[in-house]
Amino acid sequence: CVVGTPSFRADLVKFIDETELNAVAIDIKDYAGKISFPTQNPVLKDSVSSACGAADMGSFIQTLHGKDIYVIGRITVFQDPYYTSIHPELAVQGKNGGVWKDNKGLAFVDVGARPFWDYIVELGRESYAIGFDELNFDYVRYPSDGPMSEVLYTHSGDRPKPEVLEEFF
Repeated sequence: CVVGTPSFRADLVKFIDETELNAVAIDIKDYAGKISFPTQNPVLKDSVSSACGAADMGSFIQTLHGKDIYVIGRITVFQDPYYTSIHPELAVQGKNGGVWKDNKGLAFVDVGARPFWDYIVELGRESYAIGFDELNFDYVRYPSDGPMSEVLYTHSGDRPKPEVLEEFF
């Protein structure tokens, strides 16, 4: 929610101005799976956060660029409780049925779920189009923190995990 809080943004920009720092990282898609800026893209618009984010993300990025600040966007990829709530069939499944969740109660999309790959590509394109200089794709991995003996990968199948991740890339 930091990027949507004007007072904090002002303090952050001032801090960067007064130090040797030259870059800032902003969550585009956070741990909950919500997107931090508005978009009319039909693939993405239902994922926009109503609680956190910046309605003026594009102009804020322009402000940062005007101060020679490099803007990095962070996209949490396969950890995505929101997307799995609307597409449970693409989530990592529990062997006893339903969507598997980690120790924090967060769901992951199965790395082998190709329809989700297209969603991430759309988000990357949209993020670049509004001005982000670099995209940091985070959580590009299988889940690891939770009842792993209960995990079922219906889209990845029994293929080696590195092979499926390589296909995603």
